[in-house]
Amino acid sequence: MKPGKIRQSTLKGKFSLCLLVIVAVLLLTSGLLFGMMNYMQQRMETLLDINNRVYDLKLGVNEVAETYKYYLVSGREEDKEAICVGLKELVSDSAALKKDIFEDVYIREIDDLNNMIDTFSGQTEEGLLLFSSKNREERTADYEKAAYTAQLIDKYYDYVYRAVEQYSELEKKALEKEKSLITGICIFVILVMFGGVAVMLFWFSKGVLNPLSRLAYKAANYRTDEPGQWQQGRDEVKDLTDTFDAMVLRIEEQMGQMEINMKLELQLKQQRLEHIKMEKLLQESEMKALQARINPHFMFNTLNSIAQMAYLEEAPQTEQMAEAVSDYFRYNLKDIHHVSTMEEEIKNVKDYIYIQKIRFGDRIDFSLSYDEKADKGKIPALTLQPIIENSIIHGLGCCEGKGRVEISVECGEKDIQICISDNGRGMEYEKLSAVSAYLEGKDVQGIQSDSIGLKNVIDRMRAFFDRRFSMTIVSKIDEGTSITITVPYEENLCIKY
Repeated sequence: MKPGKIRQSTLKGKFSLCLLVIVAVLLLTSGLLFGMMNYMQQRMETLLDINNRVYDLKLGVNEVAETYKYYLVSGREEDKEAICVGLKELVSDSAALKKDIFEDVYIREIDDLNNMIDTFSGQTEEGLLLFSSKNREERTADYEKAAYTAQLIDKYYDYVYRAVEQYSELEKKALEKEKSLITGICIFVILVMFGGVAVMLFWFSKGVLNPLSRLAYKAANYRTDEPGQWQQGRDEVKDLTDTFDAMVLRIEEQMGQMEINMKLELQLKQQRLEHIKMEKLLQESEMKALQARINPHFMFNTLNSIAQMAYLEEAPQTEQMAEAVSDYFRYNLKDIHHVSTMEEEIKNVKDYIYIQKIRFGDRIDFSLSYDEKADKGKIPALTLQPIIENSIIHGLGCCEGKGRVEISVECGEKDIQICISDNGRGMEYEKLSAVSAYLEGKDVQGIQSDSIGLKNVIDRMRAFFDRRFSMTIVSKIDEGTSITITVPYEENLCIKY
């Protein structure tokens, strides 16, 4: 703060201070009122408890005397134990009652009751102590002494009750005085609060309503043909609200136009990216066309000729190899948009496995389990062969031991489940995460180039079955990879391109 400059309290500070004082007084009064009411309630409960405890002492004496009478006849140890427990509770309760009452006031009747209970307890204990060494007449005499004291206590209860009632009345009068005091305090606090509210309303009118009225006047005459014309009786808050709503409406219109412009710009950028992507795909297609100048039909015819020559020369293994390669090429000459039956797809897989067995010999074991119920089910052509090829190249290519590829096809009532697993090196975590993200549709560009065959299978399965197929991939390093595909069993479908 600069020297000579006095810091002035703002309207907000004054309003906040007044509100804080009112809240503090209200909380203090509420706390005091709650404490006093709680104290009064506890005192009332204490008075009621004293009456109940005096009555309980009377009942306790009668119960002990009655049990003493039974013990005089039966002599059972259970009755003796009950008498001892009852006497102990009587003495303890009587002493506690005397202590609680004498903390506030001395009541002679309570003191007398306590002494009589002590006398009754001593007589009963003396009778129990020498019970076994006395005859029946002596035992009866001891009991009658204790019973006489119990009768005195029972008759004296009326005097004790009246004394306690008088004590309760005095306490109630004191509580009434305290209640009047609390009522006066509450009235005073209410008056203080009303005064505080009046002060706040004065400040509010002077510091808020008057400036608000002037602001409403300016807002009502803003952009009018005749500025300075004030309409009497108008609601200045409504005028200010209408002007503010109009301003918000203009801002929203401008924001909406900006949002439309941003969307158009984003669409333009996306179109440019699509255009660049199409040019890249076109270049790749041209490169592949240059690399595939050999006519596939010529190769297919040549393989047929080799198979016929092997048949004439009686070379059955060469003939079978040539026929398998020929059938494999014939199936692969189909358009990738072609829809095949599971029977045709499995035939192609068997030809491919036969070719790979000739190539790898005993290095790889192939296992095929096929449910013929799936024969008529439809599936995109060349779906299984790329996955099996991945198992051989990526999974088993670097393995030193014997490789194993297991293929199973099971047909249910509504779907076909295909599982292809190997014991190869497995997929690295980054590659598995990228393929899983591509399967879930979260990452359309993160899949690696060496997984392009798997990507092609996924894309064509989506085009064929939409969201009605599922693919799960489980892979661990040095343990192998398992790919499970579940597709609906349907016989009359076409790819949805």
